Amino acid sequence: MNLSPLARNFLRSMLVVGIGGAIMLAFFPDYFKKQKYLPQHRQTLTNHRNTESNPTQTTESKSSQNSSPQTGAGQEPWLPAHNPQDKMLIRHQYYTLLYSEEHEQALWVAYKLESYQTKGNTRRQDDFRPDPKVVSGSATPADYRGSGYSRGHLAPVADFRFDPQAMNETFFMSNMSPQTHQMNAGIWNDLEQQVRYWVGRDKQFYIVSGPILKQGLPKIGRENRVSVPEQYYKIIVDVLEPELKAIAFLIPNRDSSEPFQKFAVSIDELEKLTGIDFFPQLPDDLEESLESQVKLDQWFNARNRFKR
Repeated sequence: MNLSPLARNFLRSMLVVGIGGAIMLAFFPDYFKKQKYLPQHRQTLTNHRNTESNPTQTTESKSSQNSSPQTGAGQEPWLPAHNPQDKMLIRHQYYTLLYSEEHEQALWVAYKLESYQTKGNTRRQDDFRPDPKVVSGSATPADYRGSGYSRGHLAPVADFRFDPQAMNETFFMSNMSPQTHQMNAGIWNDLEQQVRYWVGRDKQFYIVSGPILKQGLPKIGRENRVSVPEQYYKIIVDVLEPELKAIAFLIPNRDSSEPFQKFAVSIDELEKLTGIDFFPQLPDDLEESLESQVKLDQWFNARNRFKR
């Protein structure tokens, strides 16, 4: 058969590709299995487009926290279930929160944390101030003054060292909750530092933090009545291969000499306690796997165990 030079080159290339594929399949079968499975999660977990909502939608009635939770295409996968039309859903540039007018603090604060965000030379300014996006009125610095409680960050200052605006936004009072000084400077601070160590190793997390809010909590405040929670939670989800994993903590609002590892819980336990569906946008099988278990060995080992 007489073939043109172009046809001969094409057939020669196809032969090389076929032989190469056969060798890969024979010697590296796990590669093909992994590539077949992982993109299903990657497509969902890395859809990080910021779909900023209308910034004028920032007021809320007390009943808004009971709005029907919804999720939809294009939403950030690190956000708990919520009603996109809820006017107490407050979006700042680097984190999102759902504000409770009844308790004058966030029900939850959620954000995607990447390792580069914890690095930088931005200086802390302590510019505590009301959140202008909560036009019904957030708590104020005066509400905490003389109360004996610290203005405890839910999204930590040091998670946003990379950018002055990002750090500055963490000082909105909507991001504060009354914490005892011992807890704020002790076990809660230890946990925040550990999360920054982990993200330096694992590169990217979804994080949700918040207070356990309920009826009958004591109140502080001069201008507003701010509830004082008895417990706080923090959830960390590692959504990058090769090891998808999650861990959660339920920390008492008091001094504790115990390491925070002692307060590890499942996400399912926190969902029962709070009534919040934390990660509804994860694939169902992955959500069930991550939320139902407490696997400390995936986070703590001889090389990365935190020492207080």
